[in-house]
Amino acid sequence: MSGLIIRQKIENRPGVIYDTKERTLSFTTGSLFSFPLHSTAYESDAASVRIPSGLRLTIHSASVGCKEMSDYVKISSGQGVSLKFSSEENGEMLPVWTFNWERSGEFWANGLGIEVQGPRIIRLAAVVDKGFKKGSALDVNVFGTVEKAEF
Repeated sequence: MSGLIIRQKIENRPGVIYDTKERTLSFTTGSLFSFPLHSTAYESDAASVRIPSGLRLTIHSASVGCKEMSDYVKISSGQGVSLKFSSEENGEMLPVWTFNWERSGEFWANGLGIEVQGPRIIRLAAVVDKGFKKGSALDVNVFGTVEKAEF
């Protein structure tokens, strides 16, 4: 059985602050899942997650770095970032968790409970409320588990 694969490639646009090479990680059954989603103002920069038959991905939590968020707010005049999710069945990117600098009390969200059983391809995106102006990176870190699917 092959492992779960996540890929993110940021499109090369004027002012892009990330390396535009594709980032890929693979996770096998029983492994802890973690991936820093690079945030942009574009849902099209979402990471693609291929979950093969026989595996289940459970996303438990997400976080942003306190210093990263502080720098982002100072430099970009933006206020937040949203973790968004879409599936093959519904291609629309829907917000799962939003961090707002002025309103959110915590830099993390626990108990997300997103479970997806393969074979499936889902998309995860970190979408900021405003584009970057001067170059302050902001990642949304997602954490979970990869387990054998229950049939």
